[in-house]
Amino acid sequence: MKTRSKIGLFVVPFTCILLLFGACHSNDKNDMTVIPSTPLYDTLGWFIQGAKGQVAGQGTKMINDPDNEGQKIQAGRLAIRTVVNKALGVIASDNRLAVYFPTLLAEVGDGNTTGLAHLLNSFTDFVQTAVSKQNVYKGPDMKTVHNHATFARFGSDDHPTSTKADFDIFVGDVAQAAQSLDVPASVIGQLGALLYTTEGDIASDAD
Repeated sequence: MKTRSKIGLFVVPFTCILLLFGACHSNDKNDMTVIPSTPLYDTLGWFIQGAKGQVAGQGTKMINDPDNEGQKIQAGRLAIRTVVNKALGVIASDNRLAVYFPTLLAEVGDGNTTGLAHLLNSFTDFVQTAVSKQNVYKGPDMKTVHNHATFARFGSDDHPTSTKADFDIFVGDVAQAAQSLDVPASVIGQLGALLYTTEGDIASDAD
């Protein structure tokens, strides 16, 4: 993809991804008008707890996991998992991308959510590793899992790999998910730059 397209891609839709991460559990806009110059993982953990008080160290702070009673989770990971879960719902309902997830969609249609839960956890691990530098993602590289020849659960013989156009649709879906949550624009660019680096592995015709 050319430089102009790259800039537009992460400035607009990926911007929304970061917005989504930022305020999944906070409705107090006044507390989020100024984003501190701290590591992104800490900022995400700070937001998920309501964006109040000190920011430093908030990414790795252990807090109650709202989805798993009695368990703790890093605040930064909770923010990431929340946005990933929201985005997966939008992507799964997009018929334009259905050709790349036939196995997963068939499973969910039959009431089997095991694969979906694995995808949520794996995607969360991947983003957490990129953002926090914690080595939590143990799965295959992005090129491997986005090629039907090397990962049977992705695509099909007729649609073995995705394209730049598909990637744009994917990004748009994530942006749609982001728009459903209220987040300050000042945290926009950081995560976009990180996530955009995956396009070369995911889109088979990327420049």
